[in-house]
Amino acid sequence: MTSPAPDHETSLSALSGGFWNTRRLLFVVCLVLLSGLFSGTFVWARGYEGRIPPRSFVGEVDMSGLDPETALQKLQSLSDALIASGIEIRLGDTQATLPLSTDVAQLVEFDLDATIEELMANHSDQPLLDTMNMSLRLLRKGHAAIDVALQKELIQSTVRSLFPDAETLSVPTLFSISAQQDSPEPWSITVVPGAHGEEFVFEPFLQNLQRNLATLSNTTLTLTVQSVDPDVSEQEASLQIEQAQRALEAAPFTITSQDQTWELDTNTLASMLTPGTLGQLSLNQDLFDAWASTMIEAVAVPVQDARIVIANARVSEFVESHEGIDVHVQTLFEDLVKAVRREAPAQIALTTSIIEPSVKTADVNDLGIDEILGVGTSSYRGSPTNRRGNIQNGVNLLNGLLIPPGETFSLLSALSPFTIENGYLPELVIKGDKITPEIGGGLCQIGTTTFRATMKSGLPVIERQNHSLVVSYYNDPSNGNPGTDATIYEPAPDFKFINDTGNYILFQAENLIDLQELHFTFWGTSDGRVGSYTPPVVERWIPVPEKQIVETTDLEPGVEQCQNAHIGADASFTYTITRPDTSIEETVFTSHYRPLPEICLVGVEELTKEDVDPGLKTTP
Repeated sequence: MTSPAPDHETSLSALSGGFWNTRRLLFVVCLVLLSGLFSGTFVWARGYEGRIPPRSFVGEVDMSGLDPETALQKLQSLSDALIASGIEIRLGDTQATLPLSTDVAQLVEFDLDATIEELMANHSDQPLLDTMNMSLRLLRKGHAAIDVALQKELIQSTVRSLFPDAETLSVPTLFSISAQQDSPEPWSITVVPGAHGEEFVFEPFLQNLQRNLATLSNTTLTLTVQSVDPDVSEQEASLQIEQAQRALEAAPFTITSQDQTWELDTNTLASMLTPGTLGQLSLNQDLFDAWASTMIEAVAVPVQDARIVIANARVSEFVESHEGIDVHVQTLFEDLVKAVRREAPAQIALTTSIIEPSVKTADVNDLGIDEILGVGTSSYRGSPTNRRGNIQNGVNLLNGLLIPPGETFSLLSALSPFTIENGYLPELVIKGDKITPEIGGGLCQIGTTTFRATMKSGLPVIERQNHSLVVSYYNDPSNGNPGTDATIYEPAPDFKFINDTGNYILFQAENLIDLQELHFTFWGTSDGRVGSYTPPVVERWIPVPEKQIVETTDLEPGVEQCQNAHIGADASFTYTITRPDTSIEETVFTSHYRPLPEICLVGVEELTKEDVDPGLKTTP
């Protein structure tokens, strides 16, 4: 029998069916694999929920997978170590350590909370989108930089103290003027050439410092100097000799103010004349200021706000207000310059203005100061003599102040200027490897007590910064923990609050010398609010690092001077304002205090040179 012919259509159909079945099988397999891969990826990504995404860095520091609290502690530890060690600066062949803090204030501030927020910002509330974001981080690193605030003025002054002989200011081109007898020209005027100087180039240095700190790098920074020529060249000054002759011929110049008259005679003018820029004659600002000081003392009157002092709940002293007179010194300088250039008459009217007191005597009768709003206390027991003197001076300046309604009160403004003339005394502090006196040490006792009185009075706090170190003077009287302190240091930080009571507030500052305690009382008219704060809670104590020995040539060889160790801490408390309508406003104040080892300066004849190049150091 013969076999039937094959059915080609059936065979093709079978092959086609097998092909499509295979594709379906492959599709199902791929789908299962992809599903498994996505499920695994999803589970992996959800493992980062509430944690910093993978491949996240601050500088070279890996922050991946950390929860925000652990990440914050890690950054705080690294920034504390950076502040404690300082930054190495190289200037030519010379090297020194720039301290980033003193025992009073820090020269830099790290905003670590904002950095944590930036690191966490890649998360999404939608799980699928969050999974995709976490997966994309495997392809590309995420970098965050810390927002760092620099106290630029303090840094520049500190750098100058580290390299005192490296900077030479340029010498201006001057006139040498002398009287001459029996000559057609009564004055001999010659040019004394100026000299170029070598001055620090701070702008790129500060930019590099901020960039390094933002990434927690302690790489050595290079500081440079640049040549600075006098503002006026010898040739430019020579062209102004004729102008100077005419100015001397026009002298004397008369300054008038009501019934008073002063005269700038020829000899005094001759000492002041100096070559100016743009081919125009000018006056020496310092010599002018010295000459004008007598005139200012005769005319200027400081403004006086009305003040009252309460003792034993009764008015014990009253100071009447009076207007002040402000002398426009710079306007007088500019008018005199115009006169010597023959652009104005030789007689000049002194410009003044009246300064009205913020608190007038007439207002005192209606102040409505009849009750205590709040009281803040602190103890300064064990303070050295000069610290106690500065505290008393601050008390004297604050006691009896009247704060108008709506005013933002600045403690720095109320206590300034921080000078010997204003009653302050110097206190020795350790800065890096130097022992230096600072005027006004101890005023943070004033800041802390004011902060507590502000909260007890239920007033809005606008600006407050805790100390960088745990200091026993500032521990809270309720439980002895740190957390309710406030530091002040010119030019920053300041302590500020707003008087939103609608009435005047009387600042009564008392120093209980026998007890070595401060009691600050705010008097006013209560609107029924109640201010309170919880005892500060320490979330963690940070151990003290090992003792540090620092060589210095400021002490006699073998002499040792030490700064006490300070344990570190993270603390917080809640400040509550309960309004008359029962509404509640709560503010949580958190404070980080870095640990500080015992630092001992040991006098040596010559500093030991290190073999390791500090420029190779990097933050671990």
